[in-house]
Amino acid sequence: MKNMRSIIAGLAFLVPALAFVAPRALAEGAAPPAPTQDVDKTSAARQAIQWTQDRLAEADATIAVLERNAAALTGEARAKADAAIKTLREQRDAYRAQADAAMANAKSWTDAQVRVAQEKLDSSWAAFQSARDSYLDAAKVDLATRRAVLQVELEARRTAWLQSIEDLRTRADKVGADQRAAIEARIAALKSQVDEAQARLARLEEASSTAWKAVQQSYADARTLFYETYRSIRKAIDDATK
Repeated sequence: MKNMRSIIAGLAFLVPALAFVAPRALAEGAAPPAPTQDVDKTSAARQAIQWTQDRLAEADATIAVLERNAAALTGEARAKADAAIKTLREQRDAYRAQADAAMANAKSWTDAQVRVAQEKLDSSWAAFQSARDSYLDAAKVDLATRRAVLQVELEARRTAWLQSIEDLRTRADKVGADQRAAIEARIAALKSQVDEAQARLARLEEASSTAWKAVQQSYADARTLFYETYRSIRKAIDDATK
């Protein structure tokens, strides 16, 4: 239990630490500013949809872990596992179709249309996660498999986060020297917190439903704030290069 609390605290630590990187209004819980109609609007819209596509790597990785777990089962347990995995594949494929359609149209969409598409994708993703968790609980999946699921999901998401950070670094190269140092410091802080989340996960030592959900929620909160912080730094770069 002590180690589990350490993991949850560690993931929770990512949230305030990212808030420190973001503007004061965001750190204090204020709503982020509404999207502005700037020259980079098309790129920003496509980036928002791209983030939803990154979830597909997580879904693929999760299904692969559960398939390996199911391969060791027999009889009725195997049949139930196969049925659950079939449902997960169908939900993943439906999500992929939605994400592909959104990506193909995002260039011509308004901000409002992008938000509607994101809400639909979020709903589909929540359904996938719910089906995954229901299977893990119903099948009484062991700690090793739960850890493996969370590990591959985090690794897939970490890859997407690092790609976003590299995008920021590339954009920051265009900023004047007088402002670049401050922006690069914010990017570096973002990177260090991504690494911290990865390190903390390795100490997951409790498989209870409560512990699992607590870790998942802390992780989801960190993801949300990561992207809000990305947008904040991106805006600072865009403003500095106008």
